[in-house]
Amino acid sequence: MLDEQRPRRVVPRWRSSVLTAQTAEAWAKPPKATPNFDIEVAAKQAEFRTVPSVPVASELMFLAAQAGNHDAARIAAQVIVQSAPMIGSTRLVEMAKRVLSAPDAYTVEAPAIDFVRQARRVLAIDFRNPVLLMDVARELTARSQERSALKYVRSALALAPNSRFIVRAATRFYLHIGEHEIAHDILKRSRLLQYDSWVQASEIAVATVRGKNSTLSKSVIRSVSNLKEVAPHLSELVSAIATVELQSGSNKSAKRLFQLALAHPNDNSLAQAEWAANRLKLVVDEVALRTPLSFEANSNNAYRRLLMPEAISFAEQWAKDEPFASRPFDSLCFLFSLEGRYKEARDAAERAIAVDGDDNLPLQMNLLFAHVQNGEVDTAYADLIRLTRHQDAKKHAPHMLANAGALAYATGDIALGRDFYERAVLAARKSGDSHTEALARAFFARAATQHADQNVQAIVAEAAQSVERLPNPGAIHVMRALVDESKRKALELTASTRVAKRRWEWDAATNTLRELG
Repeated sequence: MLDEQRPRRVVPRWRSSVLTAQTAEAWAKPPKATPNFDIEVAAKQAEFRTVPSVPVASELMFLAAQAGNHDAARIAAQVIVQSAPMIGSTRLVEMAKRVLSAPDAYTVEAPAIDFVRQARRVLAIDFRNPVLLMDVARELTARSQERSALKYVRSALALAPNSRFIVRAATRFYLHIGEHEIAHDILKRSRLLQYDSWVQASEIAVATVRGKNSTLSKSVIRSVSNLKEVAPHLSELVSAIATVELQSGSNKSAKRLFQLALAHPNDNSLAQAEWAANRLKLVVDEVALRTPLSFEANSNNAYRRLLMPEAISFAEQWAKDEPFASRPFDSLCFLFSLEGRYKEARDAAERAIAVDGDDNLPLQMNLLFAHVQNGEVDTAYADLIRLTRHQDAKKHAPHMLANAGALAYATGDIALGRDFYERAVLAARKSGDSHTEALARAFFARAATQHADQNVQAIVAEAAQSVERLPNPGAIHVMRALVDESKRKALELTASTRVAKRRWEWDAATNTLRELG
């Protein structure tokens, strides 16, 4: 089961330099850039004039783009393109071409199989290329080689401690490996924190990950309180503040701030609004979902609209975009399970565990469920017993009991399966977890149907009645395949009503999302 209430924060995305160079994050010049930042660009230009090598050119290209010095960025990019025959890293050349052409298209492509080898060949000539170092670190992290990636992250950070791209990417790496304090320290020590809204957004988000209060929150709230809309470079920052407000129970303030963030959303702020949509009755117009690289938001939106194949397609793109993160693979496992595509659910669960480690109990339980549904039950009982001994087992009692019910049904013990599923429903209800209760009821009804439980009609009827009032699109999707047409329409109407609470209008001239009525 997917924990739809799992906290989401506006932590920085970690994309390849090729993609990042196309986004507002790379091109937005901080509104209060300090003279030292301009001096740093000038110093790199002087170094480039003296040593016009590819590594120096790549660093200048990214640094100048970040500072808003597009002319310098393009001059450096031109050198890289001209040196393409001698460069092993095709991604670096592609980035330079995109800087020169400034295209509108955004694509996510898997790196070449030999990318790390080619990049290391370039770095052997000159190791002083923080952008390429971070790209290598990202690819190694996606391959679950975090120890190898660590030295590249450290080197990149040492070479470019005032690069927005490097600082945010390094932060995301340390969050990924569980070093939350180090991630926070990187942001707090960066001089960019004084004036760069992207770094400020990351600091506020990481502070909430650590359960800390950011010292920026109050000042930022004051600075945005009188704004009627926000510029693109403030979207993540306002979303981060909105999340803090939401977590503190200030729903009215959170909703207003999310609406401000949606004026010029990027994919991260849009995904955050989608995550908060159910709780705040906040719905994003389909036009807004065309925000480039918004795979997570689109997957979540399609899921809430019961468009599961579309949700899966976007989740697959999301997984390509963040191959080092478990969340997209966890979502894929859940979506495949809803569709009854259990072999693919098993593969997604295995990918999630490979990324996040063996100690994540919900991921392990998802994998066990997929194995059971695929008929792979030889070791399932022993695996279930092992998981019940996990230190967090009590926190996930409904999920654990539902897995036991699925296993009992799969092995022919219908009465025991029914008993475990009923206990799962009761445990979820007692804990006030309506989302899990809905899913437990839906999968209980599916299991009872598949295994010809003698009580199947009563089980399905009760589940359909309950699921209609419980806020879970996944449960509705499962149930609509088990009921007659009239009940199916009622369930689908319930889902669509929950989605269509609010309408938005997209002003193409200003690229702004505006609420109607």
